Amino acid sequence: MNGKGDQAWCGSCGIRIARRRGRLFVSNTRHEEEHETNAAKLACDIDLHDGFGSNSFRPAASFVHSARALVAWRDAQRAIWYKGVLRGFAETMAPETPGTVAARRDVLCIETAAAGSGEWRYLDLRALQASSSCLHLSLPGDRLVQLRFATDSPRRWEEMLRALVRDAYRRAGQGAVLEFQPRIEAVGPSPPGRS
Repeated sequence: MNGKGDQAWCGSCGIRIARRRGRLFVSNTRHEEEHETNAAKLACDIDLHDGFGSNSFRPAASFVHSARALVAWRDAQRAIWYKGVLRGFAETMAPETPGTVAARRDVLCIETAAAGSGEWRYLDLRALQASSSCLHLSLPGDRLVQLRFATDSPRRWEEMLRALVRDAYRRAGQGAVLEFQPRIEAVGPSPPGRS
């Protein structure tokens, strides 16, 4: 979230929190709603909606967080050359289609009516990165998907998925995750007898 003075706002989901006359007012710029709350109730509401630092970090086998998103799959990629040297690749994405993204304890599920669906273990994700408006995931089989959340934050999803990936690596005994972009890399556990 961004903030200035007694206000904070999320550029992705449109939520704005303002303090006036010693009270907190929460509004959503996309729906022109505003209601009064207090800090304790706001923290409780965030927890009830699987907010950052809440259910996504509890080791409950029943954890599920889902959100509506516009889903776009990589359609093609083209090589970027400069002075005869390959510098990288630029992806073109297929048109976005409405869908649902669900993070469960061990798998990430993406469901769309038209553009493809699937389920991937966190151990199989190759990379993840948020931009100001989207989350990009590199999946097995050289698949790339872009998720633009309708009512959620790509940054919050990035942090939640990072925590779930770290947890999956830890539970599988594959060590600590060192980085998530350009690819997920982990350092393996120490050999027995070493720390």
